[in-house]
Amino acid sequence: MKNNESLYFDIWRKKDFRALLRVYTQTANQFKTQEEMLIGFGEMLDRYIEGGRQKYVGTKKQWLSAYTLGRELGIFRSKIGESYELSRLAKSFLESKILGSEYLLLYLLNLNQLIGGKLIHPFFEVLSVVKQNGGQITKNNVINIPEFRLSQKSQANQRQIVNVFFHRMVEAQVLEPTTERDTYRITSRYLLDQLIENCFKINKSPEEFERMQHEEYVDMLSTPNSLVPVYR
Repeated sequence: MKNNESLYFDIWRKKDFRALLRVYTQTANQFKTQEEMLIGFGEMLDRYIEGGRQKYVGTKKQWLSAYTLGRELGIFRSKIGESYELSRLAKSFLESKILGSEYLLLYLLNLNQLIGGKLIHPFFEVLSVVKQNGGQITKNNVINIPEFRLSQKSQANQRQIVNVFFHRMVEAQVLEPTTERDTYRITSRYLLDQLIENCFKINKSPEEFERMQHEEYVDMLSTPNSLVPVYR
């Protein structure tokens, strides 16, 4: 896996991740050739996303951008001919064994990134700040987490990355906005200490992690967790 210079999230789409999960899994389930998927993905965007496909018209370049986000979210495990094998996590979502919010929670709990040569658990770092701040966190708090090395990025890119991260945490129902601008608090759905204790930190060295193949990355994101007991 790539050694990122800073915290990284794909920014092809910046919100509506629960709906996007439905778009991706239904596209892989219903369309089996690349030609079908290029067009079918747009149809699924129109069906499941508010505002629909927007600028997506089904070019190979656009599908590649969409597919890259699907890989980052751990939806596509591998390519089989022209179609795709879904991850264990994505299959569970497709089969309605878990909710979209639970998919995103598992993604957050299992996500490890190599940042500046160090293995970092982004969600754990955020939860630690939430605990230090008495249950709240701001976007600037996240930008300033040293382990994220976001000072390497422009201010505009910092905000993009952090906005994506917050959308995923809100859609996972672990954070919610307050009345104060750019300030969020932990929800009542999960106990903060319980979330912290259930963060899965992968047992690999930075060098081993960097040598991981995409299939291993997806399997990491699919690691079962007791906070989502129906996921087996």
